Amino acid sequence: MSQERNATLAHSAVWDDLTGASFTIVGLGKSGVSAANALVKRGADVLAIDDQPLDRLNLAALDPRVTVQAGLAGSGPIGRRGDLFVVSPGLMPHTPRYKGLAALATLVVSEVELFYRLDRAANHGLGHPIAAITGTDGKTTTTLWLAHLLEQAGQRVVVAGNIGEPLCDFLDTMAADDVVVSEISAFQLYACSLFRPRAAVVTNVAEDHMDWFGGDFAAYVAQKVAVGRAMGFGDTFLINGDDPDLQPHRDAQQSSKVNYLPFSVLGVPDVGLGFDGERLVWALAPDAHVELGWFAELGRLGKAPILGIHNVENALAACGLALGLGTPLAAIRRGLQTFSLPSHRLEPAGSIGNVRFVDDSKATNPHAAIAGLEAMTLRPGEKLVWIGGGSEKDSDFAQLGEVVGQRATHALLLGQTAERIAATLPPTLPTERCVSMQEAVARGLQLAAPGGIVLLSPACASFDMFKSYAHRGDVFQDAVKALAAAVGR
Repeated sequence: MSQERNATLAHSAVWDDLTGASFTIVGLGKSGVSAANALVKRGADVLAIDDQPLDRLNLAALDPRVTVQAGLAGSGPIGRRGDLFVVSPGLMPHTPRYKGLAALATLVVSEVELFYRLDRAANHGLGHPIAAITGTDGKTTTTLWLAHLLEQAGQRVVVAGNIGEPLCDFLDTMAADDVVVSEISAFQLYACSLFRPRAAVVTNVAEDHMDWFGGDFAAYVAQKVAVGRAMGFGDTFLINGDDPDLQPHRDAQQSSKVNYLPFSVLGVPDVGLGFDGERLVWALAPDAHVELGWFAELGRLGKAPILGIHNVENALAACGLALGLGTPLAAIRRGLQTFSLPSHRLEPAGSIGNVRFVDDSKATNPHAAIAGLEAMTLRPGEKLVWIGGGSEKDSDFAQLGEVVGQRATHALLLGQTAERIAATLPPTLPTERCVSMQEAVARGLQLAAPGGIVLLSPACASFDMFKSYAHRGDVFQDAVKALAAAVGR
């Protein structure tokens, strides 16, 4: 009986009463627990499996009606044949394990797709409006900026997904008029089929997480753009107009049914959003432009002015999504000035004398670090000391090495990738290895004096020396404070 019920649900976009249906949850991280709880609450028979042994799982929040099988590492495909499977984004689709699980399943979905189908049961089968943000860089900033723009208009907003708590955690607490703003990874999009956001953006693409796609960059790009797969009339889809790897997908959108808005920082498109060097502009037609705001005023009324051309990209993306959701222009203009960047994204970390320290620890890949380097504005005679390096993700550092050579006066390298990055830097650039963040901060002050910037923009993940990029940024900021106190004494 359950397999017949499962087969019916596989083709349905609205999941409400799930009595008689059976699910297998693969992975009991936060999203797996959230998905399992939502399903049993709606009457489903749920089996949850995980490679970790039971005593290493945090299952305090798991509904006791969920059956758990743990400690399955190396066991091969596990789960009930014919079930609807909800898979962890950590399970790579090119692996035999994933293929074995998929062979057992009636349908494989991610927690994002599950949320969409369960949420459609609300608001008379319409669900809640969803804005989806995906891409390699800028996702978190764009997500938070969009939420801020919507809130400026008095809109209730739920921010969820990669940026915070799982989407399914909010299924039973949202008000009818809430808007869902979600940062979504390519891993989650891989197992989506009917997911239809009201507005979506692909911020950019660059080589990152290639292991998840078996080194296939084209597959990675295609999966990012898959966020628009089920979108249609009345929906708004933005794609970065300056990214050459997205060109084929932009061409395909020209004749699509969605409201397609390219965005560019290299000029103003005929239709879309652009930047003329000073102003952010919405082009309704080649001769009909609406001013959204001035670059010099971004974040002016927040905790610090917002720097960098990459943040103009983020602002344009957030504005386009807000416009697609019907946000008034006055709220967008106000929100561009009052938004503050989240921590560890070009965040001022203090000054010692005339040397300024900037925390860009969130730059966990070369593309993001290049953006951080290019955002730095130096006064005549000032120096730029770059702190980079971290744990290995098989990234290509060649372009980063060129930009560091052009922009920085010194390079200080940390972690596993120090030697690989050093090999890409010009031999004329003074380069040193440091064993700790404290040493890098102290040496950075010496090298930048009497005036300049010490920039932490690592281009790498943090896990060889730190718990997370946030922990790395906190250690950097603490080291600056400690050094300032020591210098003062």
